[in-house]
Amino acid sequence: MNKTRRNKLIILPILLILGFLLFYKFMTYDRNYSWSKEYPTEVISAVKNSNFRFLKTEEINPENIDLPNEKSIKLKIQKILSKVNLMSYGTEHGQEITLNSTKSGQKLICKGWCLSDHLIGIEIEHQDIDTNELTELRQRFENQFPNYKIIWTEL
Repeated sequence: MNKTRRNKLIILPILLILGFLLFYKFMTYDRNYSWSKEYPTEVISAVKNSNFRFLKTEEINPENIDLPNEKSIKLKIQKILSKVNLMSYGTEHGQEITLNSTKSGQKLICKGWCLSDHLIGIEIEHQDIDTNELTELRQRFENQFPNYKIIWTEL
C-alpha cells in the first residue's frame, strides 16, 4: 500500500470523529436556558426602579422574533434531526411583554422565543429612548439574562 493512500485511510476516520464531536459540541454546549414561565418576572425585575411599567403579556408567533444567527441555525438543524427521529424537538411559542414609560412615547417590547419550557432567545424592540437610557437598559437586561445574546431593534 502506498504512503499517500495509507495516510488518507488514517486521516479520514480521524476527521470524521473530530467532525462529529465538534458538531455535537456545537449543538449542545449552551444549555443555560431560563424557564419560559419565569421570563415575565425576569423582564419586570430588569426594569425595576426605572420609569418603565408592565402593560401586558401576550402569546405571539415565534417567527416574529429575531434570533442570533447561531441560534437560528441550531434550531433549524434540530428541527431536521427531529423529523428523522434523531432528536426530540419541543413546541415553539413566543411571549411578548409590553412595557410603557412614564415618559411620553417611550416603549419597550420584549419578545421571548420559547421552546417547550425553555426561553431560547430574546429580542427587545425600543421606541423613543435616548442613548444614555438605552445603554442603562441594555446593561440591566444583560445582567438579568447573562446567558443570552439579546437582539435590540428600534421601532
